[in-house]
Amino acid sequence: MQISSQTVFQYFGKDIVLFRLTDPSGSYVEVLNYGATFVSICVPDHCGRLENVILNYPDIRDYFTDTCYLGSTIGRFANRIRNAQFTLNGKTYYLDKNDGENCNHSGNSGLHQKIFDAEIRDKELVFSTHSPDGEGGFPGNMDVAIHFSFHDQTLTMKYRAVSDMETVFNPTCHAYFNLSGQKKYVLQHELQIHACEYLEMGNDFLPTGKFLPVAGTAFDFSQYRSIEQMAIQKHDVMKGYNTCFPIPGNGKIRPMASLRETNSGRTMTVSTTMPGLLLYTGDYLCGQHAPFEGLCLEAQFYPDTPNQVHFPNCMMKSDKPVEQTIMFQFD
Repeated sequence: MQISSQTVFQYFGKDIVLFRLTDPSGSYVEVLNYGATFVSICVPDHCGRLENVILNYPDIRDYFTDTCYLGSTIGRFANRIRNAQFTLNGKTYYLDKNDGENCNHSGNSGLHQKIFDAEIRDKELVFSTHSPDGEGGFPGNMDVAIHFSFHDQTLTMKYRAVSDMETVFNPTCHAYFNLSGQKKYVLQHELQIHACEYLEMGNDFLPTGKFLPVAGTAFDFSQYRSIEQMAIQKHDVMKGYNTCFPIPGNGKIRPMASLRETNSGRTMTVSTTMPGLLLYTGDYLCGQHAPFEGLCLEAQFYPDTPNQVHFPNCMMKSDKPVEQTIMFQFD
């Protein structure tokens, strides 16, 4: 793997740098140090033609005003926390309210808006940043590092964090995938998810706490199925999906889902150490991208985990480093 870089912008006096990780096959990934944001993932189709399979902005400046988290790294906590608060060790922490009364994707000062320090170490690119105690309302001074590598058309992100207080940590990658490499709707993609259940969600996209079986429902992707053909069986407010699938694995990395697109012949497999997968079909994409032009497969802990005692625990002890991994393998 080769790693190159170029400064593409100055933002508040800091260099915004675009890094390119190139696989020996010629496939490559580009990521900004702003928000640890993926700008492109270029992999071949069945004819060997390289195309970008994620949504992006051609003008780097548009990432600074983006409201869709396009390609961003999300943290400290991915997804929603009800009423923008949670209680830990008898103390209630009040978070940014940026989704009605709720907190979504860590509010207004999450990792998606950080300018990361960067270092190239042998076969990987390492981004690092600091989140001070109380930022966004979260407890603890937290140091976060993200280790990127790209080998054999497999993109790996290792998220490492340490805090001086007990706190929560739930990172994810918010890239919008479209394996066609074109501006086509992703609902024609076929999806397989290795889940027996899904989380029941309210209209506010927060879990009720109930686990429901996928069998015989519009959420049954136990085999490859057209997203569009499954979605028409739903009877809720969304045309597509904003659904979390629990796939516990005791912290071991394992495949969660596979996405494929027939015309290009591309397939992508998502693996992770985390216990859930959030399928979001881009219903609320806006601006330069229309709804359903890309979809997210967000490996993460479940939404509202700090307030749901029966969900897998995303708490981290003080001064005890934690690590989570997400992998996207292309074929």
